[in-house]
Amino acid sequence: MNIAIDIGNSRIKIAQFKKKQLLNVFLCNKENIINELEKLPFKTGIISNAGNNKLAKKLLTSFPNLVLMSHKLNLPIAVKYKSADSLGHDRIANAVGAYITFPNRNNLVIDLGTCITYDFINKSNEYLGGSISPGFNLRMKALSSFTENLPKINFNIKSTPLIGTNTKESIESGVINGTINEITQNISDYEQLHPEINVIFTGGDTTFIKSIVSTKKNSIFADENLTLKGLNTVLIYNA
Repeated sequence: MNIAIDIGNSRIKIAQFKKKQLLNVFLCNKENIINELEKLPFKTGIISNAGNNKLAKKLLTSFPNLVLMSHKLNLPIAVKYKSADSLGHDRIANAVGAYITFPNRNNLVIDLGTCITYDFINKSNEYLGGSISPGFNLRMKALSSFTENLPKINFNIKSTPLIGTNTKESIESGVINGTINEITQNISDYEQLHPEINVIFTGGDTTFIKSIVSTKKNSIFADENLTLKGLNTVLIYNA
């Protein structure tokens, strides 16, 4: 059995695989992750770290059969990113996940988490790069943190009217509708460059976004476990 560990900015996901088959996905926190891993009978595993270098190092020390995701590992795609050393592990994994889902196709992966990342893989299976912007909750927190009078709102993602009738609704409208408009415009811009392109949503806010954006765009897919599948593919590739 293989495991894939995705240490994000706000949560940790662990997936169990039997070769290429995804068996189970569960969440854990940094306080109990070692205890959880000790319960799992895994042969080898891989870590993607976006949020906690200290924890990643601790896991690699505690479990010698774990490897750290890197662009320097053997990959089924070519990484053309100019600053590959600073490229997020999850972005590489997403690119590999897109490749195994739609090989030899133009793919745009949109990962909806603490940050929203856009990653493009062309039909020659080359990862070219993309962009990074704040996610829903990060935008909400920024408004209360960097202004004097805007309140902190316990934010639950939902569709919202364009015109907010109070301050809370106005903030929600700005964050939610602004983010949706950003995503749809980015998709349109990529479609202008590459008319034949697949769009793959992943990350914690996938279901909400796809339900809205898919009514406006075609060739849109969702896979909340794309990062984990990409990690497992890299692990197998380096066996």
